[in-house]
Amino acid sequence: MIKTTIVLIALISGIFISCGEQLPKAPVNGFVPIAEVPEIELEITKDISTSKSTFLNTVTDKNASILHHLDETGFHFYNGLKFKTADMGVLVGGTGLRARLTKDKGETWTQFGFSNFANAFHSAAFTDTDLFIVGESKYIFRTSDFGETWTVLNTEPFYEKAAITQIHYFKMAFLSPDLGYISGQESGRSVLLKTTNGGTDWEVIDTKAIDGGIFAITDFTIPSKQEINIVTQSGKCYGSKDQGKTWDLHFDIKKKYGSLNAIAFRNSATGYIGGLDGSLFRTDDGGKEWTEIALPDEASKSNVSAIIYVNNMALVTTSISFNDKERPSFVYSIKEKDSVATPFLTKKDSTVFFVGDSYGIDTLDNAVYILDRNNLYRTPIGTDD
Repeated sequence: MIKTTIVLIALISGIFISCGEQLPKAPVNGFVPIAEVPEIELEITKDISTSKSTFLNTVTDKNASILHHLDETGFHFYNGLKFKTADMGVLVGGTGLRARLTKDKGETWTQFGFSNFANAFHSAAFTDTDLFIVGESKYIFRTSDFGETWTVLNTEPFYEKAAITQIHYFKMAFLSPDLGYISGQESGRSVLLKTTNGGTDWEVIDTKAIDGGIFAITDFTIPSKQEINIVTQSGKCYGSKDQGKTWDLHFDIKKKYGSLNAIAFRNSATGYIGGLDGSLFRTDDGGKEWTEIALPDEASKSNVSAIIYVNNMALVTTSISFNDKERPSFVYSIKEKDSVATPFLTKKDSTVFFVGDSYGIDTLDNAVYILDRNNLYRTPIGTDD
């Protein structure tokens, strides 16, 4: 779930890496109301409605809905999403650390903006009680009442000082209401944070064993309470069986700028990783051996940006930045044991335009939510809808 520009970002930010080692910090509980943080300027726009329509997904032969639409995207487009229920969901991106929340299945949205700069949110996660959002900011944002009030945690004290501090969080996810992680990069150093109490306290996991601790951790998956698997901007996949205390190298793409940006594991054995230039691989033995998965020709040079499991298949969303031609599809499915990905979302309706610059995909009940540059799609996959 990370843009191709991360390669350039990391090369630039690497200049400012501190000579001091990144040391694990003790858990810190310091959430404060945003009113107590003068640099955060909250702007709220309520009751936003966007044009909606439906079209036939010719793969599933079911109607897909457009729940959110932007006529002019510019730098406004969203690159992350999460739905807690069919009614309640969030889009995150920006610029300006923007998030849009819906309580009515996308009929209306409330927009929150927390910054006057070009920084963007990248990821959102729900627990039973809270919504968390992270991105290109030193703050972890939290709301316990779905946007009525917000608190933030300043994570800058977690890290050793650098000449210029740049904190980018790219992924946040919870395995359970208590256990969750955040990954990213801080001033040219890899970052992995962990909570064991639902996000109240966070601790820094030592990442020096992960490729020297200098490349962004772009995505991760949590197969079980003790396990976590991660992929990096350097094109490597690592796994830990003790919540990040020790790491094993599972995969190395072994080419310059071969960033891996997406990972999903169905269980401890079976999972997928993907990244630049249509790179997509599957393991069925926990990372010992990998099979390359072929994407259709139109996606062979795309960025594999996100992967999820739905029923007995994996869904892969891809991105081609600055694309001005419509893509026939940008989301693909892979069935168990297959070595070829096939289109999952296709259409004949010419009024719907597939930009195919996608960084977000989520699943809930019998539906898949797919975020493109300009549209949020919901398409059913089961027998009920």
